[in-house]
Amino acid sequence: MASITMIYTVCPPAQTILPDGLPTSRTIEVAVSASKDSGNSYYSSLHEALGKARNKIGADLTIWRDAVGKLEVSKEAKKGKQGEDDGEEEEEGED
Repeated sequence: MASITMIYTVCPPAQTILPDGLPTSRTIEVAVSASKDSGNSYYSSLHEALGKARNKIGADLTIWRDAVGKLEVSKEAKKGKQGEDDGEEEEEGED
């Protein structure tokens, strides 16, 4: 029987508070229920298995996004206070 295998490793910034119980690397394996010899049924099963694997990895990465996002928001807040006028240049037009 065929299967879909996805492996990922997350390398968060050192200041990131690591979510409890979520490893920085993971292997996800999802079985493809139909055999290659079954034609269109195989491709439907393959499509379904890819969707399941994508959903599993998406759930993990959402947790990581939230953890790293909190760090990024605090960095942006500090950056915004230092250079509020940096991006406000007036454009000169030709008459």
